[in-house]
Amino acid sequence: MSMSLTNDSILSRDDLSNTDREQSETKFTKKLWVDKKPAQVLNVLNPDDSLMKKFQDALQEHLTRVDKKLSDEILELEAQIKSIEKEREAIGLQLYNAQQEITKQQMSIEKYQSTIANVISLREEKDAYVKDAKNFHKITHAKLLDEKKKEESLTYELEQFTALQARFSEWQAELESNLTISKQVSKKDRIIQQELITQKQQKDCIIYKLMEEVWRIKTEIANLDIQLQLKNKEKIEISQMITDVNTDLEALHKQHVNLCSAWNSVILNITKRNKVYEQLNTEREKICDSLNTLRAEVEKLKKDTFKEAENNETLTSVHIRIEDNIQTNSKLMAMENDKLDNLQSELVKLGKFSQQEQYEFDLINGEWQCLLYEEGEIDKEFAKFFNKHNELENVIYSKLEEKVTHDKTARYLNKLLLDSKESTQEQESLLMEAENSYGKKLLELEQLNLTIPEEKLEFEELLQNNAARGKEIDEIQKEIKKHEIIIERKQVKIVTLNKTIEEMLSHTGGEEISPFDIKIISLEKNIEETRQNNQKAQQYWIRQEGHMITLSQQRDLQLQELNLLNKEIMIMEQKNLKIEHALEMLDKEESNMEKILNLLQQRLVQMNAQLVIQRSLKEELEDKNFITKNEGVQSLEDAELDLIKLQSDLKQLHEDKALLKGDLGTAQQESLSWEKKMQLMQETIKNLRDERSNGDIAVMKSEIHKMEMRLSHLRRAQEKLIHDMEFCVARRDVMLDKVMGKFKKDPKGQHNQKVIFYKRLADQKLKIKQIMKDTKKIENRMQELKNQIRDIVEKCDESRATLKTIEDVVPSVDQEIIQTEAIKYHNLQSLVFKQRKAKMLQDIRSGRYKMLFKSEVTLNEEFQNEQILHDYLKNVMERTSQDFPLLKNNIRKILLTLEIL
Repeated sequence: MSMSLTNDSILSRDDLSNTDREQSETKFTKKLWVDKKPAQVLNVLNPDDSLMKKFQDALQEHLTRVDKKLSDEILELEAQIKSIEKEREAIGLQLYNAQQEITKQQMSIEKYQSTIANVISLREEKDAYVKDAKNFHKITHAKLLDEKKKEESLTYELEQFTALQARFSEWQAELESNLTISKQVSKKDRIIQQELITQKQQKDCIIYKLMEEVWRIKTEIANLDIQLQLKNKEKIEISQMITDVNTDLEALHKQHVNLCSAWNSVILNITKRNKVYEQLNTEREKICDSLNTLRAEVEKLKKDTFKEAENNETLTSVHIRIEDNIQTNSKLMAMENDKLDNLQSELVKLGKFSQQEQYEFDLINGEWQCLLYEEGEIDKEFAKFFNKHNELENVIYSKLEEKVTHDKTARYLNKLLLDSKESTQEQESLLMEAENSYGKKLLELEQLNLTIPEEKLEFEELLQNNAARGKEIDEIQKEIKKHEIIIERKQVKIVTLNKTIEEMLSHTGGEEISPFDIKIISLEKNIEETRQNNQKAQQYWIRQEGHMITLSQQRDLQLQELNLLNKEIMIMEQKNLKIEHALEMLDKEESNMEKILNLLQQRLVQMNAQLVIQRSLKEELEDKNFITKNEGVQSLEDAELDLIKLQSDLKQLHEDKALLKGDLGTAQQESLSWEKKMQLMQETIKNLRDERSNGDIAVMKSEIHKMEMRLSHLRRAQEKLIHDMEFCVARRDVMLDKVMGKFKKDPKGQHNQKVIFYKRLADQKLKIKQIMKDTKKIENRMQELKNQIRDIVEKCDESRATLKTIEDVVPSVDQEIIQTEAIKYHNLQSLVFKQRKAKMLQDIRSGRYKMLFKSEVTLNEEFQNEQILHDYLKNVMERTSQDFPLLKNNIRKILLTLEIL
């Protein structure tokens, strides 16, 4: 625009210079044909004439006013263009900064996605490690419980067998003593004694059966309690499995939802950005259209001014118009080229944007496939580790089988280990089945819920049976008390009979004894023997009661130990609950992170949808561009044709100009020839005057009159030309005033256009502010996510530390359990040996024990031999513990028994 205005100003100045040149040329021509010598002849069309000065002044004022107006408008338009260009550059910079910030945010989002994926993978590894540790702990705990049960059953059987052996030995001794006595007694006494022995044996058998039933009922009660505990634990574990599976499913659903929402938000942001770009482009096109309209209006004004000048200067106006047309066509060509370049740049940008979006989508898809591949590899590694674990267990069991084939206890342990191995394999198979069939587990849960009330009913029935058996035991104890009362009464009767016999003996005074007396004496002996037997039975009963008391004390101690163990178990369960709570918190945080990932996935989906839309738009734009290209090519061809026509017109005009110049030259030559003729005429007239001094006066007067008439005609023609020129200038002023009046009459259009433009600029500023606010919000959200990730990492570290502490505590607890079991076994063995020792001392005191070594020397020798054998056994067991470290605990029990001895 500025270039066109400057060209117009230059053309106006050229016009002025051309007019000056023409005036100078006219002056020169006038000087050529006007004679200087005669003072009476007047100058025609003299530029210094007052009439010409008026016209020149009017024309100069008109041209200066037009020049000023045009220069002012040019300056205003240049200032507006500069301000618009500055604003456009500022908006372009803002858009460029916004694009850079968006790219940075996209890069940061990708980084956060990668970090979140790493955190999720680490957490999954930790969860797998924790699950493996829990499974291992459960397996070891189950093995421990099985071994404890077997140990308790074995100890119980040993106690029963030792008690039976002791009772059988006592019964054998009693029978032998009774046999020795019965040899001295008569057959009738034997029969009576046998009957008493059989009665006593029957009573002892009844008591033993009762005791066996009591022990059996206790064992059944203990087994039922253990089974109930195991079932409760299984129920708790199954419920935990169900809750874990439900939480995993919920977390997966939340992750999916979050990724979808995030993807949708990303696509919305991209659509907003595209809308902003489209609005800016439309406004830019509107601004260009307004500038083009202004240019067109300015050009119209110029054309109107040049049309008025065409009446005076046809050739120059035609030339200027042709040059203007050429310039306008070149400008239109440049504008069309700029538009084409802009459209091509926009197409390139759209292609780059689509490529970038496709690249981002490929990256995300690749990451997803990498994660799936990593998950498959982790599953394969887990299977490999599981196979290695099984192989190592098989190797360990094979080595144990090879090492423990030398001893019966080792064989027994091999059997136990094989049983435990089978049980572990069964449990592992059950675990695999449970993992593979989650639906079956749900059905089993429902069945368990149905069977629990049935088991409760069975338990209540067992309790009722126990109560009934307890009542039977109470009745048996009552019968035993009745029998004791009868025995006491018989003893009282025997005492009274002894007293009567003594009185009878005191009355007789040592006289000869009759057969009845002999019978009485024999009966007295029998009575004394029965009394002794009763005393022995009472002592045995007292001993058994003491044994029962010691056993009850031991049972109380065991119950106390069990309570302590239960308390420790409760503490460990509380710790496990704390750890589970922390894991639940981590799961919640992970679910939140998964929500965010779901949102991002949703945004990605939206971006993909928008990419599809943009591709369709791209195709449409390509079609439109193709159409516009064709139209542009056709317009260019038309313009080229017009240019060719204009060039041909220019050539013709140049030829016409050359012809006119030739005509002017000929006219000037003719005028010069006329001037020469005039000079010759004047010279001839002078000569004639000189010759004829006073001749032909009438002819001269007539010629003078003709010349004056011609001069008056020329003056009228000159005045008419001057008036026409002044009228032309006035007409120019009127036309300018009309145009300016039109602009002044309709200022609202321009004002409205300005207002609309400023409103659009304000809307764009508001949109840019909104985008900045959104970016700030996103940055704050990213900072919050960073803080959450830090908290999660810290909590993971804390959970690791707690797990390490628990893992460190577990072996110490196992060692303490082994130590307590060893101490328990030691105390039991020492108690058994003390009971045997007390029994042997009682036998020595009662005189039933036969001394094998009667002299002290033989006793000392035997004692030394026993010590040597004891030391030898100790050395053998220590060597075996060194050779077989796996049997260290069992060998330690044997060493403890040897230390007791």
